Amino acid sequence: MIIFKEPVDVLFQQIEDYKNEFILNNETIHGAANLTDLSTDEWVKFVENTKYKATVTPGFVTAHTFFAVDDTDKIVGVINARHELNDYLLNLGGHIGYSVRKSERQKGYAKAMLSYTLDFLFSLGLEKVLITCDKKNIPSKRTIESCGGILENEIIEESRITLRYWIYKK
Repeated sequence: MIIFKEPVDVLFQQIEDYKNEFILNNETIHGAANLTDLSTDEWVKFVENTKYKATVTPGFVTAHTFFAVDDTDKIVGVINARHELNDYLLNLGGHIGYSVRKSERQKGYAKAMLSYTLDFLFSLGLEKVLITCDKKNIPSKRTIESCGGILENEIIEESRITLRYWIYKK
C-alpha cells in the first residue's frame, strides 16, 4: 500500500535517500524537475512555488509534485502533475512525469502513481491528459497503456523516439 505526500510533508532525509539512489545508479529522476540541481530545501521551495501561477518559475508551468510513500515511510516514487502544457510539454513532456526508484520497481507502484495523478488532474477540470515515454522504455509504455493510454503518434528526435499517449476522463 502506498500513500501520496507533497514534498513539504516529507522529511528531507527521505528525499536525499531517494535522490541518492538515482545518482548511485546513474539514472535520471523524471517527475522531479531540478531535484538533482538544487539542495533539498531549495527544491521543496521550488515545487511549492510551482503550484501557483503567481510564483511559478518562468519557463515552467503550474504543477503539483507528489511522493509515493510505502507503509515503512520510504519514498518509492515521485510524480509531477502539470496543470497545463507549453510547447515543449505538448510535443515531448506531457502532463505527467514520474520515476520509481530502482529498488522498488516491478511492484505496481508506477500504475498506482499514474492512476492517482490522473484522478488529480481530472479533478482540476482536465478532460484529457498527455503522457509520453521513450519508445525503449517498455515498462512505462505498459503502465501508460494499462491506465487507458491511447497512442497518438511518435516523435523522432536525434537518437530518441518519444511515444505520445492521451488518456481521457471517464
